Amino acid sequence: MFEGKTIQATERSAEPPAEAPIEKYICIAVFVLALIVGAWFRFSDISLRPFHHDEGVNGHFMLNLVRNNLYRYDPTNYHGPSLYYFTLVAVRVFGESDFALRLTPVLFGILTVAMVWLLRRQLGTIGTPVAAFCMALSPCLVFYSRYFIHEMSFGCFSLGMVVGFWRYAEDKKFYWLALGAVSTGLLLTTKETSVITVAVFLVAIICAAIWDTVKKLFQQRRLTPATVVKELRNDTVSVLPSLDHAMAATIIAVFIHVFFYSSLFDHWGGVMDFFRSIAHWTKERSSNDHVKIFWYYVGILLKLELPLLIGALLAGVLIIWRGNRFWLFTGAWTFGMTLAYSKIPYKTPWLMISFVVPMALVCGYAAERLYRLSSKLTWQILCVVVFVASLAACWQISRKVNFEKYDDNGNEAGYFVERGKKLEFKPYLDGTFGYVYAHTDREFLDLIRLLEREADKFPTKKKTGIYVASPEHWPLPWYLRDYSSTDYSGRWPGEPGTAPSISQPIILAHGNQQANLNGIAGWRASSRTYKLRPGVELLLFVRDEVPASTVPPQ
Repeated sequence: MFEGKTIQATERSAEPPAEAPIEKYICIAVFVLALIVGAWFRFSDISLRPFHHDEGVNGHFMLNLVRNNLYRYDPTNYHGPSLYYFTLVAVRVFGESDFALRLTPVLFGILTVAMVWLLRRQLGTIGTPVAAFCMALSPCLVFYSRYFIHEMSFGCFSLGMVVGFWRYAEDKKFYWLALGAVSTGLLLTTKETSVITVAVFLVAIICAAIWDTVKKLFQQRRLTPATVVKELRNDTVSVLPSLDHAMAATIIAVFIHVFFYSSLFDHWGGVMDFFRSIAHWTKERSSNDHVKIFWYYVGILLKLELPLLIGALLAGVLIIWRGNRFWLFTGAWTFGMTLAYSKIPYKTPWLMISFVVPMALVCGYAAERLYRLSSKLTWQILCVVVFVASLAACWQISRKVNFEKYDDNGNEAGYFVERGKKLEFKPYLDGTFGYVYAHTDREFLDLIRLLEREADKFPTKKKTGIYVASPEHWPLPWYLRDYSSTDYSGRWPGEPGTAPSISQPIILAHGNQQANLNGIAGWRASSRTYKLRPGVELLLFVRDEVPASTVPPQ
């Protein structure tokens, strides 16, 4: 896929010299430490943050699959099916809980860090643990590893494709090709944006091959159009899989695609709906509330991923100068994904995973190259100090974003915040530049606890009727999943100023509906409103007396 045996000798000559055995042991130890740190950041207090409304919607589909054994892919509204079927296993084991739903992205987040080890030949003994720590501590990758949405598994499958196909090009072992095929099939069943990733991969492969060939022939003083074409043709032939390998890999990818989109062979229309979804999203997502400026992602990187941004920029210079074909591809992958998502008007911060993952890899490359610039101990110690300081900065920002300001929709966390505000940089003045994106406020959990206490006062408890009058209520259905008599009407029952003509003794209302029950006897309101997310306040109305219809028969 990337390069053949005819150029492997040239590639090895560009790699750093063999490292001392002690470096290898240190590499293993630090890599394992990165895995442990990454797991801690992802697992620790996993239910701390209330569900985002997107998590609530995904939780709704998840419950339908768990309780009714029913899932149908909808090409007009939601993403692919793989997340739900993977999470189904966790729910069967751990029950219907926040932990079970968020366990799937957590595991994929850790697996993404672990797969760095499979690229240790390219990264080296310094680059491997540095890249692993960059992934383990990236505020973006940590934040969305603790989020029940599709993005972290999407990033994992993207990396799986690169690892599988690259290692197959090197070793010609079918199990690497199978890894690439499985990752491709799963990527396609995760999100419709997989077509963007595949397109960028193809362009990156072509660019890396051309640049590497031109550079090599120029050094050999054999650079002509004819020699370039000849070398590219020879390289392509050398990496093409055998017919049986190619057919087997294709069958694996297609089977996975059909298996999931057909709802385990129960809804065949879902297979073709995937292709319909591409046209739908191309048309529908060109203009809406999520449209952002071209530099939106760069602003977030500057504000929250500064060490990775600096490392990636430095790596870009080193890769163009002396990078082998793998790093030319990875650099093009990083730049291509960043450019593609920046060009598309529709922007949400979780899409950044697609280029933060390769960005962490090229940071590892930059670290390895810098460390090998000199064999002097003073230089190497200085490099290690810089690496550790950079990772410590990542640790601090990731801790703040994920455990302190996890519902701060103003996105106040970041590097040099006060300085950025003083200089009037847009990312520091506009609250949309960050990973917290219209997120559910922590006050919402206080409202849920109040509602549960009020419902427990009625004899029916979990069967107590709840009427949701607020038109904005996600992720409420996930938190009220055990209440069997909940009506999500989204409108006020009856005329304002008159007693509601409903049987439910509890009303969950929007803040602007508060006046509808003012002065009506028999109902009491919560002492305060509770923030759901910016601009949305909720409050509770409870009937003072238990009507006879709600008392269970003796």
